[in-house]
Amino acid sequence: MTEPSLAPAASPPPLPPVPADESARAVTRERLRLLSIAYYISGVLGAVFVSFLLIHLCVFTAISFMPESAFQTNGSQHSTAQRSPQSIQKTPSAGPPLIIFRIVAGVIGVVILCGWTLGGLTFYAGRCIAKRRNRTFVLVMAGVNCIWIPYGLLLGIATFLTMGSADTRSEYSGVKKLS
Repeated sequence: MTEPSLAPAASPPPLPPVPADESARAVTRERLRLLSIAYYISGVLGAVFVSFLLIHLCVFTAISFMPESAFQTNGSQHSTAQRSPQSIQKTPSAGPPLIIFRIVAGVIGVVILCGWTLGGLTFYAGRCIAKRRNRTFVLVMAGVNCIWIPYGLLLGIATFLTMGSADTRSEYSGVKKLS
């Protein structure tokens, strides 16, 4: 019987070294990919959170269309001459004017539309990052998103740092413009 040899097996040939330029591009592409995902998430979450105001919009709109008689009491009116001063109760006021409810509902509606618009534009900024288009628009949206502390601020700062690097500028300059 022959004994198996304990000699080491032949190792595979070493891989050629990756140029520093290629590794830097790979890191930049990965950062841009993660940044676009963060913009997608931020846009969707912003639109979903502002949608909770739809409940308030419905309540204020429903109250604003109630008849004014719903705010008045139906208690019987007795003459005050027969009652002692201690037993006289003040009648409650008729309630707030219904126009107030309509104004508040209108303001809530505008806030909802602005939130949905901001969420949609943030989502679109993520799409622009993924497609390497509209660098200026992405920078503007990064600035706008800085008002949402802390997540929007972190997203904006990460965007400014990533978009300011020379490798990212070369990624955007390599894409042909659609005319």
